[in-house]
Amino acid sequence: MGNGMKSTRLGIRRYLREVFACRLCRNVAFLVLASILIIEGAILVPSYRNYERDLLLRLDHVGRAIVSASLRGQDHNDKRAVLLSARLMLAAPQVVGGAIHDHAGVTIGVFGEAPNLAPSSGMAGLRSEDGNRYAVVYTGKTLNLPFDVVANLNSDWIAAELASFLRRIVGLVLLITSFVTLATMAVIGHFVLSPLLHLRDHLNAATADPENPGTIAIGGKRQDELGEVMQQFDALLHKVSAIHHSARERLAAMVDNSANAVFAAEPDGRLVYANRAGISLCKVTEVGQLDHLSLPLIIKPDGTELPLARYLLEAEDTGEVELQDAEGTRITCMLRVNRLAGPDGQVSLHYAWAMDITERRQGEEALLRAVENSQIANRAKTEFLANMSHELRTPLNAIIGFSEIVRDEIFGPLGNAQYRDYVRDIHGSGQHLLAIINDILDLSRIEAGMTTLSESEVGLQILIEDSIRIAQGRVDSGQTTITTHMTTEPPPVLCDSRLLKQVFLNILSNALKFTPDNGEVIVTVGHADDSGAWIKIADTGIGIPADRLDDVMQPFTQLEGSLVRSYEGTGLGLPLAKQFMELHGGTFNIDSDEGKGTVVTLRLPRERLCGAAEMRLRAAAGRVAK
Repeated sequence: MGNGMKSTRLGIRRYLREVFACRLCRNVAFLVLASILIIEGAILVPSYRNYERDLLLRLDHVGRAIVSASLRGQDHNDKRAVLLSARLMLAAPQVVGGAIHDHAGVTIGVFGEAPNLAPSSGMAGLRSEDGNRYAVVYTGKTLNLPFDVVANLNSDWIAAELASFLRRIVGLVLLITSFVTLATMAVIGHFVLSPLLHLRDHLNAATADPENPGTIAIGGKRQDELGEVMQQFDALLHKVSAIHHSARERLAAMVDNSANAVFAAEPDGRLVYANRAGISLCKVTEVGQLDHLSLPLIIKPDGTELPLARYLLEAEDTGEVELQDAEGTRITCMLRVNRLAGPDGQVSLHYAWAMDITERRQGEEALLRAVENSQIANRAKTEFLANMSHELRTPLNAIIGFSEIVRDEIFGPLGNAQYRDYVRDIHGSGQHLLAIINDILDLSRIEAGMTTLSESEVGLQILIEDSIRIAQGRVDSGQTTITTHMTTEPPPVLCDSRLLKQVFLNILSNALKFTPDNGEVIVTVGHADDSGAWIKIADTGIGIPADRLDDVMQPFTQLEGSLVRSYEGTGLGLPLAKQFMELHGGTFNIDSDEGKGTVVTLRLPRERLCGAAEMRLRAAAGRVAK
């Protein structure tokens, strides 16, 4: 029995502590308390004023009775007798003085403490500022007397009565307020606080372990609104638990089935997780083996070995590492390290993903070797072409020279006219072959980086006119018109005149070659001080298909197949022209519309114009002089 009572007392104390500690209960109690105080205050102020008025009215009645008793039955015509009768009022404790006035307002006499009120003021009564005196006007009509009396009554006892009344009322209000407040807190604690505390505890438990709803469900039987809230909480908890469990399973499945290896270590350096790819990468069968064998090992650049679990505690970011598996094989991996912070902000887990890039590294090394071999082969090809071009040009020069002698019949007539045709063919074929060899040699020099510019100031207009005359003499039958248009007078340019002329010849030769008779080739030249000089060569020839524009800029490329080709050429003209323009710091651009013609635009930078050219020549001369 004693233990039961003790347990009950402890339970009550715990309940009271929870009630008084409950912010909700305190807020509700404060609102109830404030509401009651406001209501009681609204009632108390009028009650106080009414009680004060009742006390003054009672004093008024007492004073009237005293005045009436003292002056009734006296000789009212004798003012002295009236004053003597009035002084008898001072014997009563309620009257401390007064004044008698006739109906005209003239003072007949004053006795005791003179009042501060006159009948002519129109006021029935006036209380002094300290509240100890209360002056009251009693008219002759009210007293049935031929004069008015103003009595100065003693009202100091009224303040004490009011204070006593106020204490009684305030005490009663506080008692009622305290009782109502405590009762409200008790009701709220029983019907609201206890269920809310119960709900709070279950929410905390659900936050800590959301995947076990069966152990933390409230299961309340209440039929009120809080009961409905608890039932909805249980339903929500089951739903959230199912979603959380499903999301965790999906996330675990995605991580476990990832192609990249994933590892996780505790802050104490224990490896606690590795997905399938990580286990396979390390050549083990389970995570426990990795922790037991301190695998995998990270091989640092200085050759030292460090278990991955310890490495994760020190590493900061992504990097390429060398990893050693259980069989001792070293693998090149890209490792990205990260950290997971707990609720307290401290690191609770170190994790990383690793991607095996061994094959990629091997492929890159193989590619580098292939590129190096290709560069070696390209240099060998360039040297071979240069040597062969040199070896071929020597006999070709002899063939061309001797064919010219025979063609011109320097040492006598040939005798047969057909020999002249053969000699012309031999001479033309030799020159054509020499041009091809020169183009191949120029291209090989450019690719080998051996081409240097022999710069001088050259008139651009003269260079273009010479190129037009040479190209038309070589290629055209005379039926295609070449028109030159100068938008402005171009200044001299600093260039390699041989290479720049070769650019114009190659483009003009192509334009004449692919433009039918009676066609037109237009050369437009202009310049601007801020952008340099530009040359446009437009023809009305067969044009180039849009999908073949890139192809024609490749060496040895022809638009037609070798078996059906209608036009001669090696396909080196345009690529060489582009390379020569780039050597001068310029640009080469080609636009074409199949069946309508082609426009080639050449641009030389402003540094190549006369003013800039003079400055560069002077600077070069200064360097030579030094």
